[in-house]
Amino acid sequence: MSYQIQDAITEYVDEQIESRIEDSISESYTIQDIKSDLDGLLSREDEIVNEVVKQVITKLASTLDGYELVSNSTLDRLNQKVEELNKQLSEKKDVA
Repeated sequence: MSYQIQDAITEYVDEQIESRIEDSISESYTIQDIKSDLDGLLSREDEIVNEVVKQVITKLASTLDGYELVSNSTLDRLNQKVEELNKQLSEKKDVA
């Protein structure tokens, strides 16, 4: 009878070891898949950030109600043109 108990214990321990090994292998594949997915996302990080920024800007721009977004360089150019026109107008008034 002690051999039967020893065999049962040995069989149970073997089953538990095999189960743990299978679980570890399965988890290892899952971890490798997650790492691969993460590497893929990290390689696209700049692309993802740029897309999110574009979406945020588009959403903000749609709420401006009659206003438009203009770059600083465009504003500077327009201000310079206004100054030139004001100067020309001033010179014409001085002549008249």
